[in-house]
Amino acid sequence: MKYLFELSKEHKSIPSSEIFASLTAEEIRYKIIKSTEDVLIIETDSKKEKLKKLANRLSFTYYIDKLLFFCSNSTNEIKKLSNENNIVEKGSIAIKYKNRSKNISSQSIVKVLAESYTKNRKVILKNPDIEIRVLITDPIIYVGIKIADVNRSQFEDRKVQNRPYFSPISLHPKIARALVNLSSIKKKENLLDPFCGTGGILIEAGLIGVKIIGSDIEEKMIKGCKKNLDFYNIKNYRLFCCDIGKIKKHVSKIDAIITDLPYGKSTTTKGEKREVLYDRAFQCISNLLKDKGTAVIGLSDKNLIQLGKKYFNLLERHSFYVHKSLKRYFVVFKK
Repeated sequence: MKYLFELSKEHKSIPSSEIFASLTAEEIRYKIIKSTEDVLIIETDSKKEKLKKLANRLSFTYYIDKLLFFCSNSTNEIKKLSNENNIVEKGSIAIKYKNRSKNISSQSIVKVLAESYTKNRKVILKNPDIEIRVLITDPIIYVGIKIADVNRSQFEDRKVQNRPYFSPISLHPKIARALVNLSSIKKKENLLDPFCGTGGILIEAGLIGVKIIGSDIEEKMIKGCKKNLDFYNIKNYRLFCCDIGKIKKHVSKIDAIITDLPYGKSTTTKGEKREVLYDRAFQCISNLLKDKGTAVIGLSDKNLIQLGKKYFNLLERHSFYVHKSLKRYFVVFKK
């Protein structure tokens, strides 16, 4: 079966990378059919229910659809393919579309699809049994049946100002969730954030069923982090206040380590030179990770990636403006 992920286009590389890593985490074998900034299409033998579960993890995807077909914007081709790709499911139907093209009219495309798919069916726009999704791009249109939508409003609801304790430099929950997913962490595995701050990464990991461990050198951050985790009813966590070099006294080997390293402006390095702290952090992270474990690290300078390559294999990197003037590099390493 072929499935289509409608990507958010908020970033060039993170949306598809997040999906690939999440597919791995959910043990879904797949083959890539098509990958663009707009969509990712895969083929898999996994059941639809396993694909639907991904919607509970992802943050840079809008919808997951069972693919019917994709083609040019030619109405003749659309008519031919819609007649060839019948919908066997019974029930009411609606056709919803998203037009990302400035050159293609939606009306003629939707009309042709309606002629094929709404015949002898009841059309209900709100909560139909079957929702056909049409994504219009230049020069391809994609048609599928929605199997799941990603609740992206939840990430806005969890923005820092809505938490009991917050720091203005905390990552947006949507980015924090993507970092968790990039690690391919599975439910009930152990995830550590050794610079946890107010707990943004831990919150997102805890909400998908990961066992979370957080550490920070500042006691006030640990107390604030606890308030936030309790606020979101996250139970399976451990927190402690210590320097990263002393974490090994508290934990055994970890499946994944995800953190946004402090950069000495709004986040403290306790007077330690940034390069020295980072090198020490990478070494400690390497010692704490299981063999073949994954580390996803936020850095303020791309030149610092070389420090990580002393201890890990570099898998991928993604640059992102987390504030108007602050560019971060999120790097995925493998031990």
